[in-house]
Amino acid sequence: MKKVGISSNNLLHPNAHFGTNYVDYIQKNYIDGIIDASALPMVFPIGSPSLAKEYINSVDALILAGGQDVSPEYFGEDPHVNLHETDQDRDAFEVALVLEAIQQDKPILGICRGLQIINVALGGTLYQDLNSQYQNLVVKHNQYPTKWYIPTHRLILKRESWLSNLFDKEALVNSFHHQAVKKLANGLQIDAVSSDNVVEAFSDEIRHIYAVQWHPEMLLMKNPDAQKLFNLFVEKI
Repeated sequence: MKKVGISSNNLLHPNAHFGTNYVDYIQKNYIDGIIDASALPMVFPIGSPSLAKEYINSVDALILAGGQDVSPEYFGEDPHVNLHETDQDRDAFEVALVLEAIQQDKPILGICRGLQIINVALGGTLYQDLNSQYQNLVVKHNQYPTKWYIPTHRLILKRESWLSNLFDKEALVNSFHHQAVKKLANGLQIDAVSSDNVVEAFSDEIRHIYAVQWHPEMLLMKNPDAQKLFNLFVEKI
């Protein structure tokens, strides 16, 4: 059985259930998507970037999940006034995982923040806040309070790619983000955009990199077809 590493998130603030007993975690839907694709999920707790080599050694592929904003220090900008919470430890750890997975020639799937951290790790940049920085914004890219499993905006395929057999020419996806790709890193190719031309998916078949801006793991709650994306990724291992 193929083993898929998935980088975790962590609680950064006290809460009513855990208090200050901080935990690393990953949402169950990611785990379900991996298991239902006949692969074994291996959750990586956030740690030192020096551990990336051993973590990637232990798996056949890597998934990077959603979460906090990516710090603009990685693309040479000061924090924008509308930047949300960042996590320096997570950023550094996941950048190291991306670079090590490429070094070991192991496939990577990025989801939401995962797409963004891949782009930044490879030298790209981000809009820190679409609402105030993206001039052509006409689509609601954070659909809250609409439920996470409901697709809300169009996905426009830009070329023949790994997504071509998964989606119609203009499918619907869900959307929970306010950061997005600004400058695409060298070697990546845009596979899909929203109707206002925000990057929704990219890939690099040579380095086995695949990434989407929406949340297929959330769509799994009510849309069984969302499993096809996880299936396809595992088939590429």
